[in-house]
Parts: sequence; structure tokens; C-alpha cells
Amino acid sequence: MLSLAKLLQLTGLSATAALVLAILIVEGRPLSLKELSEKTGYAKGHLSSILQFLESRKLVERVYEKRRKLLVKVKEKAVSNLLREHLSTLREMIQEIILEIKKDIVVAELKPFEAELMKVLKVLR
Repeated sequence: MLSLAKLLQLTGLSATAALVLAILIVEGRPLSLKELSEKTGYAKGHLSSILQFLESRKLVERVYEKRRKLLVKVKEKAVSNLLREHLSTLREMIQEIILEIKKDIVVAELKPFEAELMKVLKVLR
């Protein structure tokens, strides 16, 4: 489960949010705040703010059992969407790096040409 939490951290989630999400994924069922608190060691109040953040990212949702008991579960396809979004960002970053490298190569290749042009200009003066 810690490996999954570390993977989720790579997507930009905090360590706490990643751990909570990893626990919900591994458990495979909705959990109460009490259960999450027991599994993480975090206070329910702290977990509540983490869950609000995960909800805002559309990764988890609240469900109610018997109208009163609050449970939290991972939204369907949430993790695959999160990973897909992260991979898309990585792809864009890599493409930008490649473009920068290509520009640097072109500039490096132009330096000798520029030096030769400067010699020609000196002769023409």
C-alpha cells in the first residue's frame, strides 16, 4: 500500500492525501471516518479536510449508509483519470525539453557559422 501511496504522491497529492486514497483503493469498499482514522492514525478532523480536498479533485465521494453514517469511497475511474492526467503533463514537459534541446543544438551549430560571418565582416570594413 505504501508503494501505491508513493505513486499517487508523484501525481502531486500530498503524502497524507495519497495515503488516504491508497487505503480506500486497497480496501475496495467505502470506509467510515473512524475506519480511516484507525488505519492512518490521523484525527477525524484532519481526515475531514483531506477528504474535502480529495472530493474537490473528484477522486472520492461521500456515501451515506442508513441515512446517517458517512462513508467515503473512491470514485469510479478516479485513479486512472488522475494517472492519465499526470502522464499527459509529463508528456508535455518532455516535449518542451526536446524542443529546448533542439533549439540549443541549432544555436550551437550556428556559432561557427556566426564566427565565420564576423571574419567576413572584418575583411569588408
